[in-house]
Amino acid sequence: MSKDLEQVEGLMNNTNPSRRVYTDDERLKRACLRSAMHIRGLWEEKGSSDTRLLEGLFIPDDLTIVGKSVNCDATACREHVVPRLVIIKECHVMLERGLSDEEIADFILKHTKIVLISPFERERLDSKDQLGMRQTMPDGWGFGDDIYARLRLADIQWDDVGINRQSHLGEGA
Repeated sequence: MSKDLEQVEGLMNNTNPSRRVYTDDERLKRACLRSAMHIRGLWEEKGSSDTRLLEGLFIPDDLTIVGKSVNCDATACREHVVPRLVIIKECHVMLERGLSDEEIADFILKHTKIVLISPFERERLDSKDQLGMRQTMPDGWGFGDDIYARLRLADIQWDDVGINRQSHLGEGA
């Protein structure tokens, strides 16, 4: 087999020997930095950015899912423990204060975590006639407080999914 063909097959199979393999921690840090750079770019151009910059295309779920509700079945819902809108708004504040992409990426890393919950739990958390916290944190909450406060207020109990990135897991259920 020719060297060119081997290289193409290696790329297709993700076994290219010249491609660096990253640890999950490295992938997560790189993903958060990528998101921070895109948030900055849109903020500089438009004065705002998009919450989808914190979704799976930029920051893969395998790096952010930290737990699963004890009531969750096959119809799991992804729930950001701190709503994406809350995170993005704080990123904009950080940009206004002149913080670097690396500082914003670190903030994103600490706050972008997902717990899988049941549709019933999502309804209780999001619905205006119940807790109404679809895009907010509990009253009085601030950055530096418990990032799982919404889930605790909704009495959602979850199990750790066993991710070995202690720096990303933070406080358990």
